[in-house]
Amino acid sequence: MTGTLSSVSGATEDDTSLLYNVRDNWGAGFVADLTVTAGDVSLTGWTLEFDAGFEITNLWNGVILSHVGTHYVIGNASWNGTVAAGSSVGFGFQASAGTGSAIPDSFVLNGGPIGEPPAEPVLPELAIDGMAFDEGSAASPGHGTFTVTLSEASDSPVTVNWTTAGGTAESGSDFVAASGTLTFAPGETSKTITVEAVGDDVVEANEAFSVRLSGASGATIPTDQATGVIRNDDTDSPTPATPSLSITDVTVTEGTPATGGGSSGGGSAAGGWLSTSGNQIVDADGNSVQIAGVNWFGFESSNMAPHGLWTRGYKDMMDQMADLGFNTIRLPFSSDMLHATGTASGIDYSKNPDLAGLTPLEIMDKIVAYAEDIGLKIILDHHRSDSGAGTSGNGLWYDASHSEDQWISDWQMLAERYADNTAVIGADLHNEPYNGTWGDGGVTDWARAATEAGNAIGAVNQNWLVFVEGIGTYEGNSYWWGGNLMGVRDHPITLDVDNKLVYSAHDYPNSVYPQSWFQDSDFAADLPAKFDQMWGYIYQEGIAPVYIGEFGTKLVDPKDAPWLEAITSYLGGDFDNDGTSDLAPGDTGPSWTYWSWNPNSGDTGGILNDDWTT
Repeated sequence: MTGTLSSVSGATEDDTSLLYNVRDNWGAGFVADLTVTAGDVSLTGWTLEFDAGFEITNLWNGVILSHVGTHYVIGNASWNGTVAAGSSVGFGFQASAGTGSAIPDSFVLNGGPIGEPPAEPVLPELAIDGMAFDEGSAASPGHGTFTVTLSEASDSPVTVNWTTAGGTAESGSDFVAASGTLTFAPGETSKTITVEAVGDDVVEANEAFSVRLSGASGATIPTDQATGVIRNDDTDSPTPATPSLSITDVTVTEGTPATGGGSSGGGSAAGGWLSTSGNQIVDADGNSVQIAGVNWFGFESSNMAPHGLWTRGYKDMMDQMADLGFNTIRLPFSSDMLHATGTASGIDYSKNPDLAGLTPLEIMDKIVAYAEDIGLKIILDHHRSDSGAGTSGNGLWYDASHSEDQWISDWQMLAERYADNTAVIGADLHNEPYNGTWGDGGVTDWARAATEAGNAIGAVNQNWLVFVEGIGTYEGNSYWWGGNLMGVRDHPITLDVDNKLVYSAHDYPNSVYPQSWFQDSDFAADLPAKFDQMWGYIYQEGIAPVYIGEFGTKLVDPKDAPWLEAITSYLGGDFDNDGTSDLAPGDTGPSWTYWSWNPNSGDTGGILNDDWTT
């Protein structure tokens, strides 16, 4: 019964009030709006608890802190936690009908009940500590003991499931896979998990795995995993020493949106459609072009709009990108965002008045149009299927609710929609298909799917570049999600439209995950060879151009600086990091877009500071 309204309101003892309103109920689901109004004292952060028989499927302007059984705890987003006295903040959600009413029971706002029902107690939090332990020998393998703690004792039993998961350390060959359930009796606050190493006498790098928590009852899990490091302790070779750090000065020719920037006379990303020639991306006149840009995420999230629009205008932000010398935006989106019929969230319309009332796809139209106006290029990136954070959870370009056919159809729609706009230069077909295979012809064969999608795009738009990312593991060799392009040598992709294929890799430092190749004392000297192995050979052998769609760091880990020096030198054409360019005259190095423009990337931070301005 679309249009039926139901509402409830009330206030806590300190006069902080809540208005809950169901504005759209179609039987199988509904949309609810909520408004929190501060009383005589301003709020610094807010939480709302309630019991409900429905399932929240999409939330905007807030975050779900906990969902245990029928009990929800919702908190403020990072930008709307402060509410002045007498002022209000709004948020809302979409939910499936579930069982019972669309109006929850037992509202608790900032710890105070709305009406008569008593507030639910705040659930304790579970935490698990990482640890390192020696590998040991086959006769006496090492053991790692992880401690799981409750933030406070509970009056009733608390249970949580746990399981090990491989990383650079693999189950069976490096550690014994295990799983189980922990039960905290009333009053208990600490339990342990023991994982056994597979001991040997092989000299190798330190290796890492994880222990993950899930399915908690009676507690929340703010951080659901911890890392275990198996230390090499074999004595016929010394344990790798901590690397000494050095980083040389790097000079970058910044350029403008009209001229671009590059290490050796690279051309602009502006000025029309782009193609490929050998390992170069070229403009219509055959001049080499280096894409040098940033990732601006948010369309793929529950906001369904680029992040930061809650504090700045999109044009102001894009002007700043151009002023800083970037020539391209990689713009992540989700499948759900393309089909959304409502409005986006997280936008201050006083700063973005021309976005008011638009669907997410119409907002994308606005960004594309303004990019055309100021000479920026855009690479559209299918980041995930449903709306949320990170890449698709199953590591594939489709899932149970989003078919491969729909994914291809969506790309054809976008290719036709922007066929006459030279700002959009291509399609990054899917972000980090880490569970894809390469070349086996099956349903998870990423090379097959990318070829089909690329040809479908070419059938309606022959001007776009087609960016094909790597997978996670090829023939037992694992690398960063999206970064492993080893399969190209055995199964290169061929598109119906010539000179449009670009291979794309992602690459990150030790701070994002302590990969095995960072653990040797001379790891920095070996990084160019690692790049060559995984993606650089494609460029160096002239197979096709290479584009690093994501790389970034906060530089808080001492190992990150030499990695950043190595990868930026490589992108600049110094392929052995000896301080001299290896490029032929007129060529540019591999293209790139830095992750990210946004400061709210937990792993890397961003080009902008947390104020979204400086």
